[in-house]
Amino acid sequence: MGPRDDWFRRTSWTDADQGEFERRLARARPLKRPQYLRIQSVHLVQTGDPALIQVAQSLIDQFLREYGDDVEIAFVHELRGQGHEALDEVLPALNCYRQAMAAERRRPNVQSNAWLRFGWLVIRRKLTSLYVEADNVLDEFAKLMPFPYERYRYHSIRAIVAAHRGYVSKAKEEAGLALAAAAAAHSGFRYRPALGLVNDAGEEMRGLLEILAAG
Repeated sequence: MGPRDDWFRRTSWTDADQGEFERRLARARPLKRPQYLRIQSVHLVQTGDPALIQVAQSLIDQFLREYGDDVEIAFVHELRGQGHEALDEVLPALNCYRQAMAAERRRPNVQSNAWLRFGWLVIRRKLTSLYVEADNVLDEFAKLMPFPYERYRYHSIRAIVAAHRGYVSKAKEEAGLALAAAAAAHSGFRYRPALGLVNDAGEEMRGLLEILAAG
């Protein structure tokens, strides 16, 4: 990646970084500016640094102000939710995922992973008042899940919600499927065998799934 290409993929945000980004963004073609804002925000959120995540949130705010009808709006709401989640801001994260899903209802051909992130956050935080909503979200948005980690999360959500609602046999079935996904040693992709594997199932979650799978 050359210096002309990395101005919107910064993993730092010094005054010089910010200044160059703003100058290049202003000179970029108008149709490309939303994409540059989104990509830069992705790289900052992925650092995990709270200060850089806050910068990303401000860039996302700019995106939403200036390009609120952009085709990528669902992904931007999802990304904003990821930022809130990384900062342990649970309710704002859930609301962002809801906004992402609302955007997908308006544009069904654009599909983010907000539906899965929503349910996963709900069960990890044991937000039992939202279990039915999480289950309904899966019914509405579930799609092809090529990666083991996606199947692990999906079936874990189903298992936890089923158990909470007293559906013992359903919880057992879903927990078994979740554990099978967690145990997968190959992604199913010939040239990227480790892509999307479950690297950390979480000791507490795995223990709960094992109990449910045992019936």
